[in-house]
Amino acid sequence: MASLPDSGPAADHNALWLYGLPGSGVEVQQAAGAPSLAELEQGRVEPAGSKARIWICYGSLTQGLAELVSRFERPPQPAQLEAELERWQADFSRAAVLKRRWRDQVRLVNLCKGGSAPLARELPPELLGGRRQSGAAVEGELGGGKRAGSAALRELAMRALLECRPGLLNAWLDAEHWADRFDEAAAEGLLAPQDQPDWRRPMPTERLALVLWPGDSTGEGSRLELEQRCLELERQMARQLDHSAMLKRYSEQMERELDHYMAKQERAVALANRLPRLLQRAREQLEKASYP
Repeated sequence: MASLPDSGPAADHNALWLYGLPGSGVEVQQAAGAPSLAELEQGRVEPAGSKARIWICYGSLTQGLAELVSRFERPPQPAQLEAELERWQADFSRAAVLKRRWRDQVRLVNLCKGGSAPLARELPPELLGGRRQSGAAVEGELGGGKRAGSAALRELAMRALLECRPGLLNAWLDAEHWADRFDEAAAEGLLAPQDQPDWRRPMPTERLALVLWPGDSTGEGSRLELEQRCLELERQMARQLDHSAMLKRYSEQMERELDHYMAKQERAVALANRLPRLLQRAREQLEKASYP
């Protein structure tokens, strides 16, 4: 546990206080020198100063469960798993509390919904090296691979867990409510819509069928996944085309403004070149007027 500052409860820090909750894909669960989320929640230490930076990162629930499972080399004892789940739920609650308390200093980010690029700009090289695969890639750690049946099996396992621990879902939804929003379309590693179920609703029958008959449904599920991916790529292509058209219009406008500016500049130069002759003619006219 990090030691508390000697100067009092307020810590004026320039270093990034980074926290990686299960599901974030961030190897660093708590950056070196940062107080624990529990210490921050209890007010034992507070961020101070305009440069104070606190990033609390998390991900999807199924991704978080995958990371929790990957921490154990062998099946854990029930008490061990219960302790990890309790800490996970408590950290979600603490994250929402801290975001409400210090909105300007705290960045609460679901890395499955954007924020990876802004986080990379904040991270020093040594912490940036601690990042591992993000987004949908970590989803494959639980249940094996990216098959549709496995994805449905992971969803079923998560639903069974939430049935036992409804407080975990409430804590996650609270964090989602207070999380910072980024440009999701530009984020890398975003989960596909089918990997982001609405945990407040029952599991759809077609998803349940993938669990009951995974062998018979794998081909159909793969085809649906490919179709979803194609649709997403088409949407991305449309966004890129719109962006390119906007840049083209902007470039044409800049060219017109530049032509207008150059025309004014050429007229000014021509006038400057004629100015000596005009002044000479004016002096001659004045001399003639003075001596009839």
